[in-house]
Amino acid sequence: MNILKDISTPILKLALPLILIQLCQASLGLINTLVAGKFNYQDLAGIGLGSSIWTPVFILFTGILYVLVPKVSMLQQQQKSSDIAHLFEQGKKVALILSIFGFVLIHLLAFMSPFLIDDVKVAPITQHYLHFVAFAIPGLVYMTLYRFMSEGSSQLKPIMLSFIVLLISDALLSYCFVNGVGGLPQLGGAGTGLANILSAYIACFTMRYYVQQAIPEIKNKNTDAHFSESIQILKQGLPIGITLVLQILALSTLAFFASELGTRVIAAHQIVINIAMVVIMIPVAISSATTIRIATFSAQNNLKGQYLTSGTVVAMTLIYGALMALLLMIFAQQLTGLFTQDTQVVLIASGLIHYVAIFLIFDALQTVASGILRGLQHFVHPLAVILFCYWIVIIPLSYLIGVKGWLQTTANIDVIWQILAVGMSLAALAMLTQSYRKLQHTAKG
Repeated sequence: MNILKDISTPILKLALPLILIQLCQASLGLINTLVAGKFNYQDLAGIGLGSSIWTPVFILFTGILYVLVPKVSMLQQQQKSSDIAHLFEQGKKVALILSIFGFVLIHLLAFMSPFLIDDVKVAPITQHYLHFVAFAIPGLVYMTLYRFMSEGSSQLKPIMLSFIVLLISDALLSYCFVNGVGGLPQLGGAGTGLANILSAYIACFTMRYYVQQAIPEIKNKNTDAHFSESIQILKQGLPIGITLVLQILALSTLAFFASELGTRVIAAHQIVINIAMVVIMIPVAISSATTIRIATFSAQNNLKGQYLTSGTVVAMTLIYGALMALLLMIFAQQLTGLFTQDTQVVLIASGLIHYVAIFLIFDALQTVASGILRGLQHFVHPLAVILFCYWIVIIPLSYLIGVKGWLQTTANIDVIWQILAVGMSLAALAMLTQSYRKLQHTAKG
């Protein structure tokens, strides 16, 4: 019992702050969907599709900047303050590149949205929403830069405070702009994009203030970074970003598949996607904590610690996944009813929740297993598994069977989620098998 406590306690200490941060981040999309859904189901569908367009871009940027975390951590342990300041200057140049690229790209995607979305009422909502979001991108990118500098220094309080500010400001502003409260123009779902702009910069300056207090080294003005050094940082972070974005992009693709099945189906699909993204944030945080602990035991050549940590996190994830699946199935109608008053959308979404429950158990397991593999310094295997399961199995079969009705009498959104659940079970099995094999290989080697 003491051994398990010694293993689980450090994981939970690392995971709990990360859970709060991840939940705040995931709740942003949930709040926008909730506010827009209460206004009109077409607005819900519009910003849902808009989120599916711009979220992969931002996830890519987040992955690129994540490379700063281990670098900052190493420099902190070596007490190299000047190098931390220099690394921050490199990160600022990377953030500038990403901000400009993201701003232009999101605007271009906004102009393209009427050609990508068949529904003539939903497409303009998506387009206006994306034009607003493009202006929020620089604020979100620089906020991420400060976040990872702070996370690498094990200073999680500034991040938590800033995300709480972001969450509250986005919720209040979204409600006001969507519904036209206090004499403001009633913008509908697109108003959540304007709320994203203001809340992003409020949170960015909040994060900047708190991180500068926690890490005074980054205020050092006596250092500069060559552009070539920043490009090197960008190149190092790119594989991480690609790995993250493949999974998000696959879910976005499924959202567009759903758009061919009708506006109410889009809305229902977006509701369950948002619920799933919030629920999976806890396994994501546990996965991050697992990577740190496995890497620590690897450095100590502590094979017992690696095995115990792996077994503990898999057990914790199974318990969490089963509990959440049970709660989702029991409260399916109540949960989906929070997003919209349209009875048909609620009926479709509550039916899909049962498939979501199964999907989440396996998705949680593959997420934690990928954390084990990364802790063992194996980065290619998670990428290969996600690439195969999503892009070779789930996406083609979802389109052929779920959208085109191949082997079915009619096209059906339920089939897409059934295939998603089966595909994630394959991913979980592959990840867990690879984790076990790599642990055995480490023990032998």
